[in-house]
Amino acid sequence: MNKRLSGFLVFWAIAGLFSCEYVNDKHHQQLNQPIHLRVIWTEDPTEHSIVSWTTLSRSSRNILYYDTVSRGALPARYAFELPAARSGKITIKPMDYEEGVPEAYYHHAELRGLLPGTTYYFMIENNGVFSGEYHFITAPTETESFRLLAGGDSRLGGEKPRYAGRTPHVVRQNMKKRIAGLVEQYPDIYALVHGADYGTTADWRHLYWYFEDLQLATTSEGRILPMVVSMGNHDTALGFFENFYLGDEINGKTAFNYFYSTNFGSEIALLTLNTEISLGGMQYHWLKDELPLIRRDNRWVLVNYHKPAFPAVKDPDDYRFARVREYWVPIFDQHRPDLVIESDGHCLKRTPPILNGQTDPDGIVYIGEGGLGAPLREPDMLRWFMQGGFGAKEYHVWMIDIGTDRIHLSAIGMDGVVLDEYTISK
Repeated sequence: MNKRLSGFLVFWAIAGLFSCEYVNDKHHQQLNQPIHLRVIWTEDPTEHSIVSWTTLSRSSRNILYYDTVSRGALPARYAFELPAARSGKITIKPMDYEEGVPEAYYHHAELRGLLPGTTYYFMIENNGVFSGEYHFITAPTETESFRLLAGGDSRLGGEKPRYAGRTPHVVRQNMKKRIAGLVEQYPDIYALVHGADYGTTADWRHLYWYFEDLQLATTSEGRILPMVVSMGNHDTALGFFENFYLGDEINGKTAFNYFYSTNFGSEIALLTLNTEISLGGMQYHWLKDELPLIRRDNRWVLVNYHKPAFPAVKDPDDYRFARVREYWVPIFDQHRPDLVIESDGHCLKRTPPILNGQTDPDGIVYIGEGGLGAPLREPDMLRWFMQGGFGAKEYHVWMIDIGTDRIHLSAIGMDGVVLDEYTISK
């Protein structure tokens, strides 16, 4: 063999080794890259938050780095680091494989002892692979300027929705972009109160794409808006419990039930209820005990759940809605939350004030009914509880602007137009 040929063979052998090393490094990077970053709030978001994310490979080192000042995604510079409290493989079904979503792993880190009204910058490490830097703001104790967004039924979106990733979820994506735009426009928006039904099911072929689209709600500067989550009829698969971790205990009971109270500072409280479990058992007794205490201690009280007591689209006499009026509405009527948020109908609705089964100026306003991406339906404005209110077949998110003596409601459409406004005075 001549020297020239021998030299070529040595060159290509070395090049091949470097190429294999590059491919292996790139594959490692892809599998361990933290994706689907999100922040969840539970009972006390002034000092506690859960940061969750996904990886495509099992990892032994799952670390959250965080600080109260930006550290430019340089892990050694952050003041605090915290390992994930829970990690595991996401349940994969045969249909998930058929739809082509990858196997993946969930990770949840719990931050406690946070400072209220403070911006926290963070980044994620998985086996030596790092995310960029993101941030969120904890709930303040002083709530002179405080806004929430509310909406439900993200689902698939579009006129002819199909499963998983085969059809672009354009409407859902546009609503996530609208949320990001609102957060940039109004920095005092602190959280999204989600009325459930995130995907068509909570199987991974649907949640994977929901979390992909959720990233569009992150602002251009990397601010993630925390979510207060509830459970809907499309969220009952195991994947919901794996990916929406609320900790092991909330308000002194098992978090697995997904009903709990959240205090935004010293004057605003939100009760999240679960229409997908018994309404008349343990949850009923908890609500009966909790609401009067929350009402006594807070200037403003909100309630959020999925299936409506006063549905603008579906049959009000159906047991799924009648039981909400039977078990929960009498407690509402007695202790008067200032606002009730409902979903499930895939429309825009606002009832007139309702008390004891009839319209009453001293009653409770019910808004909803889920317009974050699911195919729309036409509300029935002839129903007694819609007359004097507002309804439309529109995608929307509600902005709840809470002041010292009033709550101002704005239903904001996908294009940013205000579709409906209403003020609740104290």
